[in-house]
Amino acid sequence: MELAPFTPYMSKPTAQSRQAITRQIMDPSGEMTDQIVQGLVEIIAMEGPSLSTRVFTLYAKKGGLVKLSGAAARRFSTALKKAIVGGKISMELDTSAEKTQALLWLPSMNRVNVREYGNRGFDDIPASELGEVMFELAAELEDKKTKIFEKMTQLYGLKQLSKNAVARLDLVYQEYLT
Repeated sequence: MELAPFTPYMSKPTAQSRQAITRQIMDPSGEMTDQIVQGLVEIIAMEGPSLSTRVFTLYAKKGGLVKLSGAAARRFSTALKKAIVGGKISMELDTSAEKTQALLWLPSMNRVNVREYGNRGFDDIPASELGEVMFELAAELEDKKTKIFEKMTQLYGLKQLSKNAVARLDLVYQEYLT
C-alpha cells in the first residue's frame, strides 16, 4: 500500500499575525469572523481533510499563541459554523474516545485522503484515514488485528505505537472493521 505525501501547513508568527489574531479573537464582528474563516480554509486547503483540533491549533500558532485558549477555540468554532453554513468547509464527526472532534475538508476535496504520517501526531490523523488504511491492510492480512497494527506501525515509519495510539486504533478497528 502506498501513502500519498502529507503536506504540512507552515507559518511563522510575526508581529502582524499576533496582532491580527488578537483582534480576531477579541472582536466578534463579521469582518473578523470572515478573516478567521479564510485562515481555516487556507489550513484545510494544505492539510485537509484534517481534524478541527489540529486546524484550530495551527491557526493559533500562526498568531503566536503557544496554546489554544478557550476564547480562541470559541471564536474558531463560531467561524467554523459560518464556513459550514456558507458551504466553504464540509464537516462530520470523527471517531474519538476522548473528545468530540470534527473532520474538516473543503467541498472540492475527497473526504478521505490516505497520507504519510508527516509532522502530525497520531491523534491528528483522522479516523476515516486510519480506517481506510486498516481496510486495505485487512484484505492483505486476512483481518488479523495484531498484524494490521504492526503493518500500520511500519507503514507510518514508527518504531512502536504508544498506548494512546493503540487505543485509537482499537476504536477505529471497532468502527470500521467489525
